[in-house]
Amino acid sequence: MAFETIILPGLAIIVSAAVAISSMRSQRHLAEDGRIWEKRAALYVELLEHQRPYLSADMTPEEHLYAGPRDDEEHALLRSLTARSDAFASRDVRDRWRVAMRAILDLDTWFSSVSDPMRPTPEESRRATALSQAREAALDKLRDQIRSELHTDRPHRR
Repeated sequence: MAFETIILPGLAIIVSAAVAISSMRSQRHLAEDGRIWEKRAALYVELLEHQRPYLSADMTPEEHLYAGPRDDEEHALLRSLTARSDAFASRDVRDRWRVAMRAILDLDTWFSSVSDPMRPTPEESRRATALSQAREAALDKLRDQIRSELHTDRPHRR
């Protein structure tokens, strides 16, 4: 009789409490995962946004270049993007972002080393084309990785 009246209800209370605690932990983990996913998604959009921050409709194609951080505000932005990338981006996105930034820097360095970038020699033109293609390929890989991680192209179920 004691088993049915004392132990069984006690076990039911313990099991109920364990289920409730487990459920709360699961909900907390889901909320944390959602918060991190939101931060990651916002960061990824910002990483893409700041690959070409100075574009406007009236610029010539030659002017569609990122010249790297030029002032304290842009250096602060780069530090912020780097820190948040280190904290929230996947290793693949972080690596592809760094490759893209390096490709942008390489192209910018080339432009600053040429005496007249608007009238390049045939050799300079070939080098500019190769650097520009490397930059676009790096940006494409970054964009593709971000879209893959955010499941942008996956059909949504209704």
